[in-house]
Amino acid sequence: MIEINGLQGVPMIENTCNIGEIFVETIKKQKFEIYDGDVICVASKICSIAEGNIVKLDEITPSIVAKKIHEKIPRKDSRLIQVIINQTQSPDGRCLEVEDNYIGAWLPNGLYLTSAGVDKGKDGYAIVLPNDCDKTAKNISDTFYLQLGVRVSVIITDSDGRIDKKGANQVAVGLYGINGLRIDKENKTVETLCDLLASAAGLVMGQRGTNIPLVAIHGLKYEKSSDSSIKDALN
Repeated sequence: MIEINGLQGVPMIENTCNIGEIFVETIKKQKFEIYDGDVICVASKICSIAEGNIVKLDEITPSIVAKKIHEKIPRKDSRLIQVIINQTQSPDGRCLEVEDNYIGAWLPNGLYLTSAGVDKGKDGYAIVLPNDCDKTAKNISDTFYLQLGVRVSVIITDSDGRIDKKGANQVAVGLYGINGLRIDKENKTVETLCDLLASAAGLVMGQRGTNIPLVAIHGLKYEKSSDSSIKDALN
């Protein structure tokens, strides 16, 4: 049986910190059970804040490209659009897909995400993805092993929308300790396991305001791998 449990009581993170240690303290306080081999899914935004990946919009000057996109999608702050463009590292906007109210973006590592994974935060700030989500996942896994004595796999998740569907889903943007793909050689099928797990975690995580940034998935049989990265799951 596969169990999916969310960690309650995680404090609000507003400054840079070691998020792995914050999780460990909360796990001990809540007497939250984690076992060897569990898959831990963690929301990217809490990692971003902990790592200081915050952009002050007042310090952003929109380019002509950002302003033109803003004319098509007025609800999007032109400065926020510029942050999205900056994340793609393509100033000309060629890594963006803009249609109706949707902005999709290709990131340098090959991921394709709504708004390049950029969220508008409070008080005129934008929150961008961690610089290296695979490394973030490894750091959390290592902290759990050192302080809790359990070796877990970690998936960093992010909320993502699709142009053809309403609402949002959870997808994997980084991982450690697990092969992101589940391959059935006999039937010649491939599943994006990391996304399946991220989506499953989303059932408990919810969206903004739920404050369950960590979910433990117990009882799943999967291929462990310390060498895998999110790039292995990308085309």
